Amino acid sequence: MVDPLPTRILNLCAGCGRQYDVTHLEAGRAVRCECGKRFAVALHEPHAPRALKCTHCGGNLAAGAQRCEYCSAEITLEELRLSCVCPACFARLASDARFCMECGVAIAPQALFALADGTSCPRCKGELRQRMLGHTSIVECSHCAGLWLDAEAFIRLCERKEAEGIPEGALARGPLPVAGAAGSAGAVQGYIPCLSCRQLMMRKNFASSSGVIIDVCRSHGVWLDAHELERVLTFIRGGGMDRARERQIERLREEERKARERRSQLEYDAAGPLMARRQIERTPFQSILESLLAGLF
Repeated sequence: MVDPLPTRILNLCAGCGRQYDVTHLEAGRAVRCECGKRFAVALHEPHAPRALKCTHCGGNLAAGAQRCEYCSAEITLEELRLSCVCPACFARLASDARFCMECGVAIAPQALFALADGTSCPRCKGELRQRMLGHTSIVECSHCAGLWLDAEAFIRLCERKEAEGIPEGALARGPLPVAGAAGSAGAVQGYIPCLSCRQLMMRKNFASSSGVIIDVCRSHGVWLDAHELERVLTFIRGGGMDRARERQIERLREEERKARERRSQLEYDAAGPLMARRQIERTPFQSILESLLAGLF
């Protein structure tokens, strides 16, 4: 039996209409919006949608229509993929829907991470703020310049779809602490809590060989101290992921060699490492990246 996808809960700010992902917060928790208003998290019971609006273009649908008459998109109700909830009418949505099929409200391509009122930087206790890097919403500390990205946003940046479009100087803005001071990039870093679940995050060497030690919550995302994101992207642009891929292949070749040596005595099956190596050798960059990040999330 396939486990159902976790439901993503969105809330609207009544003042400006920004959409916030509040899945990680309890009902009634106060959230501060970028427009200055605050709202309480509402967790309404979602309901199955009626297909009244096209999820691709937002156009009206005729009763019983199988295709949208405006954009020709096929109308399907994939119940197992309805893992999001409309922030306006609370109908279930497909995870990639651009419009609610019931009320037609446009769904933000990337809902903002809801910061509970009073949340401070896990590293230095400074004030947190939200801003955009290209098309990616991030949370940034205004004092130490640390960054929080959810797992999906971090992987998108690592795939270089948006990383190459980040202007020079867009990262690590604002005043930075003096090197060696508490909470600075030059100090010994301790374990810090995840902004979503408040559990202590693990410290991982990105891609196992980059030398960039980042804080990771397997369920929610990553925290990067000042300049760590630049170092990760520099590692990727410099071919670091390609070198990591080659190390994977070499490791599997070594497993094959050892398996062949042991086969006469132990009847060891080398097909597993061989097939895995061949799969890696023909896998595109995105899948390789996801494989290398599997140890993070």
